[in-house]
Amino acid sequence: MKRKLVITLFFISIIQLGYSQDFEIIRESKKLIDSRDIYLNGGMRAGFGGKSRTSIKIDLPPNTVEWYYSFTTTEGENGTANLNLAMQLSRMLVDPSGLSSIATSRIKVPEGVAAADIYLLDQKNMHLFLQKVDLNNGTFLHYPEGMVQNTKQAIVKVDDIKSGTWYLGVKNPSAMNGIHINIEVVAITETRKPIAKTEKQQKAELYGGLAKTQFENEAYDICVEYCDKAISEYELGSVLATKGLAQLMLGKEIEGTETYINAITLVKKQPNPNRIFREMIHDIDKAIKTNPDLKGAVEIKKLITAQL
Repeated sequence: MKRKLVITLFFISIIQLGYSQDFEIIRESKKLIDSRDIYLNGGMRAGFGGKSRTSIKIDLPPNTVEWYYSFTTTEGENGTANLNLAMQLSRMLVDPSGLSSIATSRIKVPEGVAAADIYLLDQKNMHLFLQKVDLNNGTFLHYPEGMVQNTKQAIVKVDDIKSGTWYLGVKNPSAMNGIHINIEVVAITETRKPIAKTEKQQKAELYGGLAKTQFENEAYDICVEYCDKAISEYELGSVLATKGLAQLMLGKEIEGTETYINAITLVKKQPNPNRIFREMIHDIDKAIKTNPDLKGAVEIKKLITAQL
């Protein structure tokens, strides 16, 4: 019965690895509102013409992972400003570190001179906002993540709300002075594109599956042999990590550490490195449970964790 179980596990491992699919993450910036210019009267003067509040409709595209709006202000009815939000975000996405490189502190916004309030609203509360129910003992609900108050210029990031139709409620908080607002809205989308694997890469993955199975069977020498066969076909960081762990289990701390260093270097160059690093940490944790005194394991785990 035990032998049948081992054989079954072996084939499951091969099937899962054989049909695994790597994806390239493609991130793009999509301009939703192209540098719109808005003039708002002061609250008291709006009663004699014009308006002190308005709304901007935001239709978030499919696969949005986060979106941004930036704005600046000038006094009076005239004034324009080049926000260039889409261009700045696109440049950041070209950075090898991808979306993680985007920080609002790096996005430049022209300095404003007059305060504005902006609220993130659904359709129902957008209408309540425009009706000024808050001035007549009423209230409207908004999402704090997308809100700024009494602010002359800002870049605002929203990543909790990623789909649907929303509204930016824009308000001039001044009772007397009119303001001119320049605003731009950009979404970041993320799609996954399947990466075609060569025959050598597929063969390497199959050998890697065999190596994993032998590791689970505590046949560490055979595991290393299958890892070497895999690497001779195509270098995979995950396979090198399996080999390094097998070497540690065999008491070869120096060789195992060297193999892990090569594995880390290789994984950083391959698709989805963070997922592979987390799998490497998981495998080390399992090995430590089996062998609490496993030399080199804790140090290597710290080294891998530092890559995340």
